[in-house]
Amino acid sequence: MLSRWHANLTRQIKEDIGLNTRTKRLRYFACGLFVFIAVGCGTTAIMQTHPLLADPLNVKAAKVYFIRSDSGFDGVRGNAYTISLDGQDLLTISKGEYTLVYLMEYSGDMTVVSSDVVNRGGLNTWIKVKGSRRFLFEGSKTYYITFERSLHDPFQGTAYIPTGITETVAKRMAGTLKPIGEAVAHPL
Repeated sequence: MLSRWHANLTRQIKEDIGLNTRTKRLRYFACGLFVFIAVGCGTTAIMQTHPLLADPLNVKAAKVYFIRSDSGFDGVRGNAYTISLDGQDLLTISKGEYTLVYLMEYSGDMTVVSSDVVNRGGLNTWIKVKGSRRFLFEGSKTYYITFERSLHDPFQGTAYIPTGITETVAKRMAGTLKPIGEAVAHPL
């Protein structure tokens, strides 16, 4: 009788251990998936259908470098930014990367959409935040754009404003960053 009880107990413990292992694996997978999504493991990509994109061989195209430094762990603020011109998405850019885009002449707003977490009614809420600035891109010229953090508003979040910088500053910033797309062939 005692050996039968011992055998049942042993069998039950083995089943529980197997269940716990599966449960642990599922929990690790769920946590890993959450971290992957929350950290924003994106990569820089150019929307090839944007109407302002110019052929790189066009001598009248403006060369625009977009440079995003790696500020370390910023939570959701570290997610890829979406940059739009003329109300249409032009590219997404991840932290620690820079890219080169050839554009037709353009005068208008450049908008950066980024992520932040704000407290609303005692709950932390993930939101999209926009920052804009007016730019003029003339043909046959080169421009360098980075992203300046605006003051944090606890209710509206922190926006990133596109900002023109000099070639010297751009080269210093790009020294530790990864070139993407056309920037691989034409690094800073």
